[in-house]
Amino acid sequence: MGNLKVITIDELKKYIRNNEEDKIDEVDIVTSATCGIMSGTAGIFHIPFNDIFKRAEEIYLNDVKGVVGICPNEFLGKVDAIFYGEVGFLFKDLVKGKVIEAKAVSEGKIYKNEITINDLPTAKMIGTRMAFKNYSAITNLSNREVKTIFHRLPLKKGEASFSGCGMFNPLENMVIKDEKYVIGKKALLNGAEAIILGFGTRSSIEKPNLMISADMKDMDAYYLGGFITSNGIEIYNTVAVPIKVDEHKEALKKLDKDIALPLVNIFGREIIDVGNYAEVWEDVDLRPKIYQDRCKNCKECLAEKYCPTFAIKRENGKIKITEDCFGCGVCNICPHGVFKTKLGSICGIPITCRQSDRKRALKLAKELKKKIERGEFKI
Repeated sequence: MGNLKVITIDELKKYIRNNEEDKIDEVDIVTSATCGIMSGTAGIFHIPFNDIFKRAEEIYLNDVKGVVGICPNEFLGKVDAIFYGEVGFLFKDLVKGKVIEAKAVSEGKIYKNEITINDLPTAKMIGTRMAFKNYSAITNLSNREVKTIFHRLPLKKGEASFSGCGMFNPLENMVIKDEKYVIGKKALLNGAEAIILGFGTRSSIEKPNLMISADMKDMDAYYLGGFITSNGIEIYNTVAVPIKVDEHKEALKKLDKDIALPLVNIFGREIIDVGNYAEVWEDVDLRPKIYQDRCKNCKECLAEKYCPTFAIKRENGKIKITEDCFGCGVCNICPHGVFKTKLGSICGIPITCRQSDRKRALKLAKELKKKIERGEFKI
């Protein structure tokens, strides 16, 4: 893109770690990114059917219930609908181009149609709170296990989970004084060119997040999907944002050790202690190591059973981890040590579930860099 020099956020942070800060002055654009569970993700669809009916009272995609509206589409055999909640696996299947069963209920009668995403005239995603700048790590101070959206398994005493990509997160690398700065700026959402609509819900200047929208037809299924927790299904997304160095130079110099990560009790959310992202991201594994020789071929493989993204497969006596792996570390549950993911700790409490994925984040940051260099993404 002209004579602009573009680098990824991990390349920039290497400059800082190597005491080469002066190289920042040679850079124009840094592509930053984050990936993690992002509650508040919704899909807005216009769904066609082969029959005419007065007005849908209920709507389903693969038995996931949506909300009918906003337009009534009376006697058209089409339904406008919003889907949110436990939609992670549904949205991934849609983006993959899989056949989905659409079902509408009208005046006591059920209407069905098999569709793919290309059959939907409209398929937009809107994230109402994405790329949170400030997360907390969660632990349990009680003696009872608790089912929670913050862990794949019931959270036990002496365990912790966390979210956030730390120094790679776009909002950690920007100075934003008001919402007007972000409105209308472009980003990548799951690989699709997206528009930042402004701040998201529960956002503030001190703890901002973004509301972002993009066309799901342009997305790459690798960057989004379902994540099963012990209290329901969540959705993860990946967001990349280009950052102008001349506007955010000082913020871009932050490393993980400079970014606070409070540790809170699951009950009441009171702050117990404050650590930093270096504790959970430095000297860790982004993906599990597999020791095939340790496998006892258990009738019920606990790692396979509790993998939150269904990434573990057993085929012909061999264990395989697919690209759906999120690097959460839950497969460490294997009692025979077949899977080993080195996780960090926070304030001395071991992390047993990670709900953000730096590998996906960095991949999208690199993709954004290439798009800018090829002139496919205009700043």
